[in-house]
Amino acid sequence: MTMMLQFESVVATGSAALDSGIGDTALKTFNSETYLYSITGFGGGIVSWRLVEGAPPQVVDQQHYNVTISGQVGRSGVPITLGTQDHLILDVDAATGLVSYDLSDTGQIGELQETDTLVASGDISAAAQISDNFLTLAHSDLGQIATYNVGADGALTVAGTASARADVLRSTQSGSEQFLIAADTINSSITTFGFDQDTGAILEISNNTAIQTLGISAPTAIEVAEAFGQSWVVVAGAGSNSLSVMKLSSDGRLIPTDHVLDSLHTRFESVQDLAVLEVEGRVFVAAGGGDDGITLFTMTPGGQLIYLDSFADTQASGLQNVESLSMARVGDELQILAASQQDAGLTQLSVSLADLGVVQQGFGAINGTVGDDMLQGGILTSTLSGGAGDDILITGSAATILTGGTGDDIFFIRHGSDHTTITDFERAADRLDLSDFWLLRSPAQLDFTTTADGAVIQYQGQSLSLVAADGAALTSADVFGAGFDGPDHVPVIISNGPDSNASPGILGTISVDSNAANPALAGAEVRFTPEGGGTITAQANAQGEFELGIPDGTFVGELEIVKSYSTASNEISALDALQVLRMAIGLDPTFGPPAPENLIAADINRDGTVSALDALIVLQNAVGETLQHAAEWIFLDGDADLSDITRTSVAYETGTPVTVVDGDFATDMTSILLGNIEAV
Repeated sequence: MTMMLQFESVVATGSAALDSGIGDTALKTFNSETYLYSITGFGGGIVSWRLVEGAPPQVVDQQHYNVTISGQVGRSGVPITLGTQDHLILDVDAATGLVSYDLSDTGQIGELQETDTLVASGDISAAAQISDNFLTLAHSDLGQIATYNVGADGALTVAGTASARADVLRSTQSGSEQFLIAADTINSSITTFGFDQDTGAILEISNNTAIQTLGISAPTAIEVAEAFGQSWVVVAGAGSNSLSVMKLSSDGRLIPTDHVLDSLHTRFESVQDLAVLEVEGRVFVAAGGGDDGITLFTMTPGGQLIYLDSFADTQASGLQNVESLSMARVGDELQILAASQQDAGLTQLSVSLADLGVVQQGFGAINGTVGDDMLQGGILTSTLSGGAGDDILITGSAATILTGGTGDDIFFIRHGSDHTTITDFERAADRLDLSDFWLLRSPAQLDFTTTADGAVIQYQGQSLSLVAADGAALTSADVFGAGFDGPDHVPVIISNGPDSNASPGILGTISVDSNAANPALAGAEVRFTPEGGGTITAQANAQGEFELGIPDGTFVGELEIVKSYSTASNEISALDALQVLRMAIGLDPTFGPPAPENLIAADINRDGTVSALDALIVLQNAVGETLQHAAEWIFLDGDADLSDITRTSVAYETGTPVTVVDGDFATDMTSILLGNIEAV
């Protein structure tokens, strides 16, 4: 694999005050040159380094802190622009304004500056520049996040405030909207704020409940990226030893796409910092902390992390308890600069980008280049051919045929994909990555069958066929060696669990619109299966909004809605059980002759007949003692003919045909809660 971490050097100035206790590093580009600023705390200062391809960073300038701030300065620095001047702002306890050093476009560190008109002191726990006109600061003393309008002369004017704690702030855009992401390490919270680009006002967005299920503890770092037509947020959790990836929707929702935990093969336990960088359509993620090393990932177009490599500290490097990370592209290199809590100086690692190929996704035939490509299948049958290079081939939701070609390739099999065939697996060279399979921790969990020319693997109903490049049989050791490398992946969507998608619903005819709120679908799982393709699944939010991520084009298929019953809604009662019992013995419900929808609702065990057993099951649901047949919502084609349904013949099909055009569709469906008998 070419995407491996290579140790290059440890660089230092020779001054203990500048080399030891580096708490933060920050990048800034001037005139196509990339500079890194390393910041120490009490009694320390700032060093400016110029990053050079194929060589260690070069010292450009260094500045010991002015005596007026040296005793109160923290170990963080953020580059910002105020008016026409670039600054590196600092966290200074005793300051009354914003304290910074000027930065020149040649990397020089200039004069110490202090602005006024802050809503609190200069004790700043986090900062983020939203645009040339707006700056956001987290004031730890007040427990406030404030936005400031930046004047042409660099003066700051308060534009908006919100009551919130933040140890990390990042700004990013999704669609036409600007958002602010805040992490509170002490309270283990991640909050999104909407930002008014005209006034600078910020407003907390409260619909991020999905990320609470990830179990992120003590978030220490947030990074953002724009790639694959989406905005992404990556969060490091020191207490949970985790990295989480979330898609930022256009309304500010954070939608989890991956959650990984440190393992014996990785180096981000007690993760303190991470760095995220997009390079020619590829996203790289580096993380480090108390595990004395660095781990490198790349991200798929669907927001999953693919493990690339880990580098463990050596006697030559300085990676004991990594404190800060920065990552930049310098020529054909990915350079990673790391600072340690124990070791002096900066450790430089590199990854070659000389053979970086293309990123392509879709269905049908997709061919790579002579470079290191990333190819992903789509919603219809796909054939991916990597060609030369060390490629990453990712299955789509439909059946996928993967051919790596020459080079050391990674075959990443997504959870829920239809049958996958790998035509040329090279033992001891290629890697089969099954980390997206739910709760898979060891090859021993797989149903592995050796065949004459390769192997067949099955797990939880998903299957793949491997044909060896040399045409010989493959054993589990040939494919996985001693076991899996990389981190442990945790499922981010648990469907069909107890009340996993339960919420009150709406009986009768409903509209389902991919571009609008759908109250009847609140919390539901939405599934679309195109003709000749694999099923795509999305989780609707509390407003019934969902994103299936279907590409442009016209796709005909079946729409299915899965939704649990919310016992808190009390929609099923003992009266419903009585109504079912009346129908079971041939009587009408108390409100009159039953409609087909009533008979469907009465057949709660879905055996095709309304019986006394159904009445008992409904009563059990009413008193909260659901056994084998829990109440659930079902959704039928709004135009379905239900006229043939009788008490002894309850036959119907859920779902409805839809035509999706450029990702959009609208249709009518009939919503029925099994066990709830009401007049229609």
